[in-house]
Amino acid sequence: MEKTYCPQCGGRLEKRAQEGRDRDYCPSCKVVHYENPVPATAVVVLNERHELLLVRRAVEPALGKWCLPGGFQETGETPELCALRELREETGLSGRVEEWLGMEMSPNPLVGEVLVVGYRVRAGNEALQAGDDALAAAYFPLGGLPELAFRSHARIIERAGRPLLARLGFRDLPGGAYVVTSHDHERVAREACRGGARVVQYREKDAPAARRLETARRIRGFCRESGTLFIVNDQLDIAMLSEADGVHLGQDDVSLADARALLPPHMLIGISCSSLAEADEAARRGADYLGVGAVIATPTKEGYPLVGLDGLRRIAAAAAVPVVAIGGVNLDNMAAMKAAGAKYPAMVREFQEDTAARVAAVNQIYKS
Repeated sequence: MEKTYCPQCGGRLEKRAQEGRDRDYCPSCKVVHYENPVPATAVVVLNERHELLLVRRAVEPALGKWCLPGGFQETGETPELCALRELREETGLSGRVEEWLGMEMSPNPLVGEVLVVGYRVRAGNEALQAGDDALAAAYFPLGGLPELAFRSHARIIERAGRPLLARLGFRDLPGGAYVVTSHDHERVAREACRGGARVVQYREKDAPAARRLETARRIRGFCRESGTLFIVNDQLDIAMLSEADGVHLGQDDVSLADARALLPPHMLIGISCSSLAEADEAARRGADYLGVGAVIATPTKEGYPLVGLDGLRRIAAAAAVPVVAIGGVNLDNMAAMKAAGAKYPAMVREFQEDTAARVAAVNQIYKS
């Protein structure tokens, strides 16, 4: 906004070159007046279905259009407190700041330029109730957002949503062989990638941590070359340090919520389930896939409750995420696993010999 008079003495301002640009200068006060952007916040809230919370504006600019909850920061208020206050006023939801998403500049006809600070917030369980400057509040799928009021909000959404969309893209990948390594992990992984494995899971519990990390990094190299997803079993530190695509957790491992808080947002999390209740809970909490087993009794899943083909079928029918069948899976019953709804058949012993050929055989069954 153009200023004509000095806000301190009322004298007429003039333009002076200062630091490479023309700025307002008061000859009487001998003071340069800097034009700083007005600070504001924008809040990204995603629900358990990975839908984005938006509010419909009740005021100009962009009256009637949708945007992220947020608004101008007040005197004495931190950006984090501003974000949570605006979320509460516009949607009725409490929240907790989880991640800073960066800053964007946004032109504004009322105040000139706005510096928008984006935050990802975990919202409370209150009912949505539009208020303050919002006509409505609603969740939208990331792939079907309405026209947005501000480009700055679109850029913040893209920054927050890119890792999630990468994880959601996992659901659209073709099904096929899910190889769980054992014994000679590198050889099995290398041959699995050569045969076209969809996923390789590195599972090793007894080797020293330094050796496990070294092995994981080598397997990650094989997977990168072949375009195979690389998952580490149980160990979040090894998964992160080896730049794996994800981690697989059992019911007694670190909770899904704690793992998600620690892992980079693009990383997949699979959860082992042996009942429909466990599968429902894991999917509700944001699991990217479900490892269901033991489907059939097997030495590698000794002591696990048996799910059976009927249980696998019920879980797969109810799940909105891919299902991996494990436990007693082999080439002879592969077609039955596929018919029951398992997108990925996971095997350990079957892939120890002739790995590449057996992986190719599994994928051929899943193509037919």
